[in-house]
Amino acid sequence: MAKARVIWLTALMVLIGARGAVANVPGLPTQVLCAKEVSQAERSYGIPSQLLDAISLVESGRYDSESRATLAWPWTVMAEGEGRYFPSKAEAVAEVKKLKARGIKNIDVGCMQVNLMYHGAAFSSLEDAFEPASNVGYAARFLKGLFATTNHWPTAASYYHSQTPGLAATYRAKLMKVWHGGGSSKGIASLSPVRPPSQPPQGPRPSSSPQIEQVRKDWQARRAASETESSRIAAAYRQARLVEYQMRRATMVEARRAR
Repeated sequence: MAKARVIWLTALMVLIGARGAVANVPGLPTQVLCAKEVSQAERSYGIPSQLLDAISLVESGRYDSESRATLAWPWTVMAEGEGRYFPSKAEAVAEVKKLKARGIKNIDVGCMQVNLMYHGAAFSSLEDAFEPASNVGYAARFLKGLFATTNHWPTAASYYHSQTPGLAATYRAKLMKVWHGGGSSKGIASLSPVRPPSQPPQGPRPSSSPQIEQVRKDWQARRAASETESSRIAAAYRQARLVEYQMRRATMVEARRAR
């Protein structure tokens, strides 16, 4: 029975890597929830194949004995330099609440380890922040925004972790090994140009339908929501850079005093 489950899980992972979506498979095991959403997000946002997958493995990867592979885990919490892997979403949420009650703010959660201190406003609730679709979707949009400022995917991916040169370089080296190794699907990652990112919405086309005004209003609402999130991402990115700058400056001041 266990052997059959391993074969089935491995086959499912190959399907995810080859086709991306497994949207209509009921009762997906926790082991593949992140991989499913990551594969879909890479296609939706024009991210190079398996790059977002590699980031998820570096951020929340854990070894799964059944599939004999390292897979991203959705119920992961990182705080105080310690990673915590929980068997359920409820337990992960409870842990974050405990950490916050102790005054801990710098907490990373979910498949992509999104930082709640800088990006918490992106989610409607703590539970939503752990949802693989919400967590991965936001991370994909954040990564795409970093690419827009760097025009270089490996650099954007290293900035996903930090803009401090040493930290970014260490993270990038580790990430490239995972990416080039094929990520969770064990395929061959390609550095060749990928399809261009999806174009921004152009608005509804003219129509003779009596509902045209409602269609236009719906489109305007979606566009406004997209612009609001883009502004929030930019603000979080600026805040993270400011904190890193302040930390580097404080370290320099301490070093000078010690001389």
